[in-house]
Amino acid sequence: MIRAIHIADRAEHRRLALPGSVHIDLTRVEPDGSVGMWFFCPCGCEGPCRVSIRKGAKPAHEPSWAWNGSLTEPTLAPSVRQLNCGWHGWLRNGYWQEA
Repeated sequence: MIRAIHIADRAEHRRLALPGSVHIDLTRVEPDGSVGMWFFCPCGCEGPCRVSIRKGAKPAHEPSWAWNGSLTEPTLAPSVRQLNCGWHGWLRNGYWQEA
C-alpha cells in the first residue's frame, strides 16, 4: 500500500511528484459539484493524472468517481485503472491498494 498524501498547493504537488500523492482542486467546483483530483500513479510511472470526483456520489459524466470528502484519508469508488501503465487498484482510507 502507498499513502495518498494530499498536497494542498498544486505547484508544490507537481514539483514533488511523489508516487501516490494527490491534489484535490477545491477552487474549481463544477455545476454538478464535481472537482478534479490530480495524482501521481502509485507505481511511479508518470503523472500527474486527473480524475473527476464528487463528494458522496459519482458525477454523472464518465469517467468519474465518488469521493468520501476527506483530504487526509480519501476514498474513491469505483477502482482506478491507469491506462498508460496498466496499474489497477483502489484508493481507500488514504492508501492506494493494488488489485
